[in-house]
Amino acid sequence: MVGGIVASSTTVPSLLLPRVGPKVVVSAGFLVSASGMALLTRLTLDSGYVADIMPGMILLGLGIGAVMTTAFQGATAGVHHEDAGVASALINTSQQVGGSISTALLTTVASSAATDYLSSHKPGALTMAQAGVESYTATLAWGAGIFVVGAALTAFLMPNSALAPSEGEPVIAH
Repeated sequence: MVGGIVASSTTVPSLLLPRVGPKVVVSAGFLVSASGMALLTRLTLDSGYVADIMPGMILLGLGIGAVMTTAFQGATAGVHHEDAGVASALINTSQQVGGSISTALLTTVASSAATDYLSSHKPGALTMAQAGVESYTATLAWGAGIFVVGAALTAFLMPNSALAPSEGEPVIAH
């Protein structure tokens, strides 16, 4: 996953963003991430890492890297250099709050899925392990759905204009 994030976050801004614009890059990134999560929903107790987990994780990383770099670049584009620190802080705060809310939501989904599975099966070690898998796959399915909704919202709401460079001196804002 980390390799996918590094690969897409270092190549997408220079190769794809100027050609297709931020709307396409972010929407496509969300869809690539959703497909990675959708692949991971097929996990079972017998799943192997290389065949079953790694492809989904790579796709998830590729999509997240494309979305995050484009979103951060767009959020700080056009900001005066004296306001770059404030803009960056607002982006980071928003990211932290969004992460906290999604963690709470998806933890609830995972707990509900595990509880539902356990309430309908006989107790045992294998049942507990399968309940864990059920909680993961339910959470991944919800996550994939959230990414698809994000792609649709981005396609309708985000402008596809080129990102304007900030005025004045270049400032590292992240």
